[in-house]
Amino acid sequence: MNDYINVFKRTEIKYLLSGTQYTELLPFLEKYFKVDQYGKTRINNIYFDTPNFYMIRTSLEKPVYKEKLRLRTYGDTDDNTNSFIEIKKNITE
Repeated sequence: MNDYINVFKRTEIKYLLSGTQYTELLPFLEKYFKVDQYGKTRINNIYFDTPNFYMIRTSLEKPVYKEKLRLRTYGDTDDNTNSFIEIKKNITE
């Protein structure tokens, strides 16, 4: 397990903004950043689990290593939409 820590480290911090905070922050961000091709696209996610919900139960226990299986699409979806299956892995120290 320690071998993974030397190769992979992800830090993600999320902040919940009120409507007012979003409105005030956006002009500041637009001075320094440009919206990319996916910036205004809806993201659709489906997370998969075992029949007895092993993955979410394990995740809630906050283990050092956890993983999730996710299917993601962008924008409006139909039978011809590109889909991405992802194995998300996370190691906390």
